[in-house]
Amino acid sequence: MVVALLLCAFSIFNFVGVLAQGAWKLIDQLEDPELKDLASRLPQTILHSRASNTVKKYLGAFRRWKLWAVGHNLSPIPARPHEFALYLQYIGETKGSKSAAEEACNAVSWVHSSAGLPPLLSDSFVKATLEGLRRSLAKPVVKKEPATVEMLEAIVEDAERSGSLSDLRLATACLLGFSGFMRAAEVLELRPCDCIVSGEMMKIRITGSKTDQLRQGDELLVARTKSRTCPVAMLERYMAINHISQDDQRYFFRPIQKMKSGEKLRESGRISVTCLRDLFNRKIAALGFPAREFGLHSLRAGGATAAANVKVPDRLFKRHGRWKSENAKDGYIKDSVESRLEVSKSLGL
Repeated sequence: MVVALLLCAFSIFNFVGVLAQGAWKLIDQLEDPELKDLASRLPQTILHSRASNTVKKYLGAFRRWKLWAVGHNLSPIPARPHEFALYLQYIGETKGSKSAAEEACNAVSWVHSSAGLPPLLSDSFVKATLEGLRRSLAKPVVKKEPATVEMLEAIVEDAERSGSLSDLRLATACLLGFSGFMRAAEVLELRPCDCIVSGEMMKIRITGSKTDQLRQGDELLVARTKSRTCPVAMLERYMAINHISQDDQRYFFRPIQKMKSGEKLRESGRISVTCLRDLFNRKIAALGFPAREFGLHSLRAGGATAAANVKVPDRLFKRHGRWKSENAKDGYIKDSVESRLEVSKSLGL
C-alpha cells in the first residue's frame, strides 16, 4: 500500500517538473555512474521526508496550483512569491477557507524545498498574505463532544441484542478507541499479531501514528475490566466469532460479506475511516444521541476526558495517549463541573 502510494507520488513528483529544477538540475549533470545510480534512488528518499498521506495531500495541492498557474501563463515551479500571493487571494475568495490557503503554502514550500529552492513560506510577502487570510477567514473551532461510558454501554447492549456482526465490529472498534485513546486510523490499522492478551491485560503495538514521526512504534496497555464494556473481553469475543487466530496478519476490521448462512468478514482489506464514521454516526443517532455533536475523534477525547476527571497522574495520562506536549493533550479534555469547582473550593474562602 505504502510502496504503491510512493510510486504514484513519484510519478506526480516527476510530472510537476520538480526533477528538472534547482538541485536536481545540477545532479542531472553528473557523469559518474555510481553517483547517477545513487541519484536514481534519491527522489524516493525525498518522498519519505513526510508521511505518505501528507505527501499525497501536498502533491494534490501542488497540482491545483500548477493548473491555476498554467491557466494564467505563470511559472508553477519555481513559483514567484507575488504570483503565488495572488493564488492565495484566489483561494481565500473562492474557498473561504484558511486551511486551504495553509495547505497550498505548505505544499508548494515542500515541493520547493525538495528541489533545493527557497521555501515560499520564508518570503515576507507570502507570509503577510497568508497571515491576512488566517485572520480574515478565521472561524471559531467547534470541537466534537467527548464520547461517554453511557454511550459505549448503549452500543455494546445494542450489539448483544442484535447479534449482528456489523454491530459487534463497531462495538469492538469503539471500545478499543476509547480505552486506548486511539485515533480511528490507529484502530483500523490493528492486526491480531499486534494485540497480545496476557492474563488481566492486553498489549497493543501501535505500528504507525501521525505523532510517531520516526515510525518507532509504541506499546499500549489496556486492562481487563470484567465489566460489560471490557475492551479485552470484547476483542476476544470478536476474534472467537470470526475464528481469528493470534498470529493472523490480516486487519481486524475488514469489510463484511453477507451470505445466505449469515455474515462473515472478507478475507482481505479493511474498512475506511469514512465507513467507520458513517457506521458510528448512524448507530448513535439510532440510539438517541445527538449524532452531529459526536465523531470518531470523540472516542479518543472521551477516554482522555474520563481519565482526566478521575485524576489519572499526568505522566501516565500523556504516555497512554502518546501525546508529545501539554497543549496537545489538554485539547482533548473536557473538564467535568466537579473538577472545575475544585479550583474555587481549594482557595480557602
